[in-house]
Amino acid sequence: MTTTADPISSDEHADAGGRLTEADDTHIAVVGMACRFPGATTPEEYWHNVVNGVDGVRALTDAELEEWGEDPERAKDPRYVRRHGVVERIGDFDPEFFGITGRDADLLNPQHRIFLECAWEALERAGYDPRAVPGTTGLFAGAGRNGYASVVRSRPDRFPGVDDLALSLANDPEHLCTRVSYLLGLTGPSVAVMTACSTSLVAVHEASRALLAGECDTALAGGVTLRAPLVGYPHREGGTLSPDGYCRTFSADARGIVGGDGAGIVVLRRLRDAIEDGDHVHAVLRGSAVNNDGRERAGYTAPGVRGQAEVIRRAHIAADVYPRDISYVEAHGTGTPVGDPIEVTALTEAFRDGYAEDETAADGTVGLGSVKTNIGHTDTAAGVASLIKTVLALEERTLPATLHFTAPNPAIDFGATPFSVTTRTRKWETTRLPRRAGISSFGIGGTNAHVVLEEAPVPAAAPQLAAPTAQLLVLSARTPTALDAMAERLAEHLRRRPDLSPAAVARTLQTGRHAFEHRRHVVCSDHAEAVEALLAPLVRAVGSVRADGAAGGFGAVDGSGTSGPAGPAGGRLESPIVFSLPGGGARYVHDTHPVYATSPAFRNAVDACCQALPAGLGTDVRRLLTPRTDTGADAAPSPELDRAAGFTVEYALARTLMDWGVAPAAVTGHGVGAPAAAAVAGALPLADALAIAAASGRGEAALREAVRSARWQTSTTNWTHSASGLPVTSREAADPGFWAGLLDGSAVSATPGGDGRHLAEIGPEQPGGDVLAALLDTVGRAWAGGAAIAWDRLHDGTDRSRVPLPTYPFERRTHLVRPIPAVSAAQGVQAAPAASGEAGDPVAPAAERAADEPVDVDAALLTLFRQVLGIEEDVADPDFFEHGGDSLAAVELVSLIENAFGVALPLEGVFETPTPGGLARAVEELLAAADASVRADGGGAAGGLA
Repeated sequence: MTTTADPISSDEHADAGGRLTEADDTHIAVVGMACRFPGATTPEEYWHNVVNGVDGVRALTDAELEEWGEDPERAKDPRYVRRHGVVERIGDFDPEFFGITGRDADLLNPQHRIFLECAWEALERAGYDPRAVPGTTGLFAGAGRNGYASVVRSRPDRFPGVDDLALSLANDPEHLCTRVSYLLGLTGPSVAVMTACSTSLVAVHEASRALLAGECDTALAGGVTLRAPLVGYPHREGGTLSPDGYCRTFSADARGIVGGDGAGIVVLRRLRDAIEDGDHVHAVLRGSAVNNDGRERAGYTAPGVRGQAEVIRRAHIAADVYPRDISYVEAHGTGTPVGDPIEVTALTEAFRDGYAEDETAADGTVGLGSVKTNIGHTDTAAGVASLIKTVLALEERTLPATLHFTAPNPAIDFGATPFSVTTRTRKWETTRLPRRAGISSFGIGGTNAHVVLEEAPVPAAAPQLAAPTAQLLVLSARTPTALDAMAERLAEHLRRRPDLSPAAVARTLQTGRHAFEHRRHVVCSDHAEAVEALLAPLVRAVGSVRADGAAGGFGAVDGSGTSGPAGPAGGRLESPIVFSLPGGGARYVHDTHPVYATSPAFRNAVDACCQALPAGLGTDVRRLLTPRTDTGADAAPSPELDRAAGFTVEYALARTLMDWGVAPAAVTGHGVGAPAAAAVAGALPLADALAIAAASGRGEAALREAVRSARWQTSTTNWTHSASGLPVTSREAADPGFWAGLLDGSAVSATPGGDGRHLAEIGPEQPGGDVLAALLDTVGRAWAGGAAIAWDRLHDGTDRSRVPLPTYPFERRTHLVRPIPAVSAAQGVQAAPAASGEAGDPVAPAAERAADEPVDVDAALLTLFRQVLGIEEDVADPDFFEHGGDSLAAVELVSLIENAFGVALPLEGVFETPTPGGLARAVEELLAAADASVRADGGGAAGGLA
């Protein structure tokens, strides 16, 4: 949605010379966002719901209440309110993606799991590889306290031997940030923030301060609250909770809070850095402030006018704005009869101080809203929920309606304030440009936060090319099915967003995604080609560049039409690449002009060749690099020029690939590609190789002289014979007859053979083809084989911006522990169904077995391994640490072994022999020693072995 108002000019953030101003040193850019709110799993879905007036709070079903162990009699109480803003399927998680075992995923609080996924998604949406963000990355966030740990503790059938420390690590809010930092490798400050309802906006304030102080280069900030167990609440007259489960902020019939689930994260960077690095800036955080109400309020849980007004004033000062510059405020707005009037009174006091004498502070021109009417009060996620809503409102220049408002709260005199409640969705039209907004979040206990946002500056125009050029889109995932889903998501996104720059999409995928082992690539010049190729069946995708030079299809390094696992990111060997220079470069020399115009590496290599040639010949080669004429009447070059031009093009293309990170295992060639291959391999200085190529156009005597005059040297890359594939010997290299055979084109390129090498022929398949597309296809194939590409070098002088794109398609399955249903609780824990992935019957404790009862030690230990690690039954002899075990899990295993066998296995034993089979021998030795000790004392057998 747009308005008739002009967009903010980039001059707002630059001086007359286009340089960033000193003020921008204190401004923070919001460059990425991710969220889970009722009815929404992405910021786009969240905005759709908010702007369309969707109320995400719903009634809880009888089945849900029963699943979570709610007392049926309590739920029948007429005062019981069963409405909540529910984030659906909170147990769904992809533990393998993060290297977490299934059992640990079950233990881990859903809040921690969803927040972890949001952190990954937020960084991807910002255009950064979550495991390789440049510089240092900080994390500031907080989580609510739910009852999930109590549910886990009530299920010893699912988690035998779990102690308080394990439950604390998996559930307590203070471990939220540090776990994410550990799993993503973030090395900046990792700080848990706990200020109740204002937590996530305080986290944004602290993250901004850390960026400005230089403690980190990128910062994530946010919060999460999920209700578990998912139950309702009893309404108490005079309390803060809504009697009917509706939030009616600022309305005359407002009667209280209704709870909601939520998780949200924003990615923050210094504005100067974000602009210089081509980040997509959603909005600018101009300033923020945090304080506490102190004692000047009715009680500890009550809000205070003075504290709220003061934090807003201080945020305005930090942002260097006047209140009259702000045209919207996203309020804390809980919908309580007492809290709403206090908030408006504080806002009015803070805004009144900022108007000039000839202005009025009671014109109702400042919009006022609260997203709590859409999703409920999300507690520690409330501030970031408001922030993300307001960022999206600035981007869309639209003010969403505040729901359930019937008439103003009689305790609020809106006519004496600058504010009016946004009761309908409308365009954000204002003369106060750039658009600015304030966001408030106030916590129980009195910690207040206020942030001032401004709409993002218009990005600098990207360099415009005369015609669409080929782009390389790369995709990778942990599994083939995730790769398919990723391709479908991207195709749908490109179909919906034809305005996106193909170059920006390509760069974002190349530099902003982690490289997993299953890979594909697409070469395309526009969205239509990309969508067609992304959705094409793989059997049609043996190559990315068709015979006519058009781009499309998936690359396949093995020629099978599938992409397969590859690359060091997946812990596998890459497919070695052999450069083949076919000697036909002169046929498409005109077609390389776009590459010469856009690629510094290609241009530098061509210029080096032209400088090494005699002056006239070098000038003529450059002249051939101009585009082919429409008439087709280009004069045929002389044999010498033809050879020199062919050499130059193929040498420059090979050097360009190497500059981009495609390192060949070997180089071969025939025709003028042979001396070019020698130069690329380092066997010949460039000038000498060029002399051989040019001399071949002047006759046999000239060639013989050029070969004899050449200064041969040890190659840095394998240089192989085009016919046999064997290395070229020094004797062959110095033989003019050898060169005569190569240069007359009689030798043909050898195939890679059975050694798994990929033969990359440099250049298009025919004249008039897309040389850049052919180059990019080779890069894509090399990347799919595991090569580490210098992606930024592909974009020298082109669009270097990042754009939000679909994030990784997690392959989730349910990992959620629920209490034993109330109807079967009396039957004991044995009535509960076994969890998925649990293996075998529980091992009976040693104290409960008869002294002569035999025990299958191997089978019992395998069962204990499966219980502790949560692994599947088809793993016969799992390595404890390879399946996710750590020192704490080892302590738990040793405790279970002692309980099962009555012997104390040293902890070191798990580290020395970390398999059931290995530990079985150690346990048997301990049992035998214990039995011998008992017999020596004159007693009976201590136990039996099967």
